[in-house]
Amino acid sequence: MTNFRILILILVFGLISCSEKKKKAELKQVESQKTVDKEKYDRFWITYEYPNNFSEKVEVYISKENDTILNQVINLKNGIIDSTKSRFFQFNLVKSEKTDTYNGIFKYYSDFDSNPKNVNKEKTLSLSIFQKSRDSSYYQTFESKASNQVEFELVNYESDQLVGIMSERRFIQFFDENGKDMLNFITTEMAVDNKPKTHNIGIEIYELNKKR
Repeated sequence: MTNFRILILILVFGLISCSEKKKKAELKQVESQKTVDKEKYDRFWITYEYPNNFSEKVEVYISKENDTILNQVINLKNGIIDSTKSRFFQFNLVKSEKTDTYNGIFKYYSDFDSNPKNVNKEKTLSLSIFQKSRDSSYYQTFESKASNQVEFELVNYESDQLVGIMSERRFIQFFDENGKDMLNFITTEMAVDNKPKTHNIGIEIYELNKKR
């Protein structure tokens, strides 16, 4: 009888152990899936070399489905950026005294800036950032007028990872076939990240994956 009880206890503990292992495996699978979702895109630069010391650097996003999105483009001559053929941005992050917060300045350089018919005073630069506080997640937009830079604040309780979308709206002056003075409205949108692996949900929201 005693041996039978021992056998029952062994079976019970064995079942509990198997159940716990299954739960841990399922939890690990869920966490793994979350990691995959966070890393939907690989982000990197490709450099193309051309004759006469010309080169082109292109920022590329590759999705898990192998979709390719071209983002920033920098053209160089003898290693010097050709601003008339480049569209790119730069930004910095500095830890703030506020908890889980970083301060930054975002600068965007556009080939349209060298267009003499550009109406600079009507230019608007926006940076929408995915914020992650300890109790909520949300998009926040920072904006500037007639400038190629905008100050922003990043909230991320996990790390200094920045995920966002920049949008620039401007007018270019032109004359129609009748010689009438007209304005052409131009919008430029780009994904903004500072990590090589990301799930920038703004790419889907702004449909950048369909525009490029």
